[in-house]
Amino acid sequence: MTDEQFFQLHRDRNYHIRKPVMELIKDKQRAMRYVEECEAEFLSLGPHNKDRRRLLLYRVPRDSPWYNPAKPPVLKVPFLMFADESIEDDDATLGPILHGIMTDARERYG
Repeated sequence: MTDEQFFQLHRDRNYHIRKPVMELIKDKQRAMRYVEECEAEFLSLGPHNKDRRRLLLYRVPRDSPWYNPAKPPVLKVPFLMFADESIEDDDATLGPILHGIMTDARERYG
């Protein structure tokens, strides 16, 4: 199920968490290969166990200034879980986590 399909089925949800999937990309030499979704972003998070990788998904509201109808309205944020962590897939849990990530990024990068 794609992210867009998930949010179509669950219209009351704005957040979702899932494991990254393999996707087919074309590199600079025009060769096709499979890589894990958001691989470069996860590598920028430093050394870690691949089993801890998750994507936090946020459905951009239509009234947002960043909403673009030409692109899928889903923001993907790479996230690393702690080794013994379990995260509930509901808006009440994921909303504050994503807000904390965005607040930290704003403080670091201005």
